[in-house]
Amino acid sequence: MKKQLKFKLLAIALISILATIGIGCDRLFTKPFQLPASAKQEPWPIQTGLRAAILRSNIPTVNRVVLVPDEATFLAAIQKWNLKGNWPILIEDKKYTPMFLQRFQPEEIVRLPSIKQQLPKNQKLQQLMLNASAAAWNATDTQTLKAQWTQLGWEPPGVVITSENDPALSAAVALAAAHGQPLVFLEGNFGKPNDTLNNTQWKSLQLAVTKAVESTGYFYSQLADPIDTITIVRQLAVKYQSPEKPEEQLAVTDGLGRHPNGERWAAVGWIYGSEVRSIYQAMCAIFLDSETAMLYDSYPKEGNWGKYEMEAAASGLKTIGLNVEVVQKPESSLEKWRSLASKPWTFDLILMNSKGYPKSFQVGNGDASVEDIPKLLFPAAIHMIHSWSAAAPDDKNTVAGRWLENGAYAYIGSVNEPFLSAFIPPKLMVDRLKRGSPFLIAARQLESPPWKVATIGDPLMSIAKPRPRIPPTQQPM
Repeated sequence: MKKQLKFKLLAIALISILATIGIGCDRLFTKPFQLPASAKQEPWPIQTGLRAAILRSNIPTVNRVVLVPDEATFLAAIQKWNLKGNWPILIEDKKYTPMFLQRFQPEEIVRLPSIKQQLPKNQKLQQLMLNASAAAWNATDTQTLKAQWTQLGWEPPGVVITSENDPALSAAVALAAAHGQPLVFLEGNFGKPNDTLNNTQWKSLQLAVTKAVESTGYFYSQLADPIDTITIVRQLAVKYQSPEKPEEQLAVTDGLGRHPNGERWAAVGWIYGSEVRSIYQAMCAIFLDSETAMLYDSYPKEGNWGKYEMEAAASGLKTIGLNVEVVQKPESSLEKWRSLASKPWTFDLILMNSKGYPKSFQVGNGDASVEDIPKLLFPAAIHMIHSWSAAAPDDKNTVAGRWLENGAYAYIGSVNEPFLSAFIPPKLMVDRLKRGSPFLIAARQLESPPWKVATIGDPLMSIAKPRPRIPPTQQPM
């Protein structure tokens, strides 16, 4: 009896100590990467954002940037990531690397020499990629990775789909590793980024993507089950022909992740392009925090246009710590825009409403051209309420193409004339961001049938308060 009493007193003392230092009993007796039961009452976009936040809080960011000369060295370097800390790794170039370094401001920059090896091909390359993504979780391969996730209580929030023959393959490894997602492969020709898929090609892509997700073995068919996002990291077409109106084009990233009846089961993001740019976009999404925002409102205050005003959104962003600049009528004008665009921008987040075409956009009392898009000093995530801006995102002489060329790492815009209601009003979008919804998901009409808004970037990237970093001395390479 005395032993039982002594044990009870020790247990009470332990619980008291844990409470004093801020560790609740639920953390003591649950798996560290498990979504709390209370969070499962939240809408699925919030659950998805919370799962990404769990990783940010459990795996420290090391205050260093590693620069490598080539892709083989990148895949070797990323295998140093582990559960004690991750850090940005870039293939060094003269354009995107300086932008990232300017924004991240690392305590330490490490330049690695080339390992002077050719990447293997086919199955051996796939195995190298899978093992590299597993290493971040202190695992050695796909089998031990799944066991590690089970032990930690981790359920993947999405799937990363790439091709062993695509230049963006290393970005796929990084996104799978950083967000704890299965990495799967999709080979075949599904068009180039500016293309439009016909109905046969579209059905082929839909089936192939669904089969790729199914191959992971995780539940995916309902929202709020483990797999709620798809990140496609490879070349494919941005548009497909509408089955009902062949003269109209719909966004591939809105049409994927749906059942045959159009019901959504996942939200989709897309990264494509060169090794350098795709890795840059992935590293920005994984490691950069948001501190500044530009909200540019070119719409009148009357009628439906008034629903897309920016003041309420600005107030919401300020509550999560962002410094916000708002430009609205009567201040917004072509003269004002060109004045603002005359120097490089340092905004992390850019929300803009406009009207126009693939190569022009209204900024108040006149149309700006692609040449009026500002240079970016810092990487930026951009939401553009505007017709046609993403009709040809791989063409730098179009609106989306120029923003991406200038260093945007996430972009939301339309591939066709979408009508104003295709876009979420800025206030509602910011309300979702404040609750933790990832950026690309917060911008979507989530219950509408497939439509025309494309989402380029990592679908798990959030607009969140800056996270703490640990010094490089605490996590040697």
